[in-house]
Amino acid sequence: MGRVFFNTRENVHALTAAYTVLESDSGKVFTVDSAGGAYEITMPTTVANLEGFNCKFITKEHTPTGDVTIAFGSGIVDGYSEDVTADLGVGTNGTAVQGLKIEAAGAKGDTINVMCDGATWYFEAFSQIHNGITTVAA
Repeated sequence: MGRVFFNTRENVHALTAAYTVLESDSGKVFTVDSAGGAYEITMPTTVANLEGFNCKFITKEHTPTGDVTIAFGSGIVDGYSEDVTADLGVGTNGTAVQGLKIEAAGAKGDTINVMCDGATWYFEAFSQIHNGITTVAA
């Protein structure tokens, strides 16, 4: 007997302005469009109950007009960003940061995966442009 899967579509949420991510947003794919200018996405600040939380951010438009900052508030994020040339664009290398920035120079399809283990936020990011995704210092 085969396995049956229901509701296997990704839960997509389009962002064009400031947004506060909710605990219930775990598993969502956020498309990021900054055609209207720069804005901030605020992640949950209390991580104690967020073990397993994950989401993805994908740049939707080809030429963003403003930077989009993903702010972790008092939370700390560790991870790396790799660009199309397989060059490590940015990495925390043990130095925690408080945010990520999708630069206006970024490209359509640039992606950030975010995950929480209940104590720390982690990310991996992929950009078609060198430093299309950067970190925001703590």
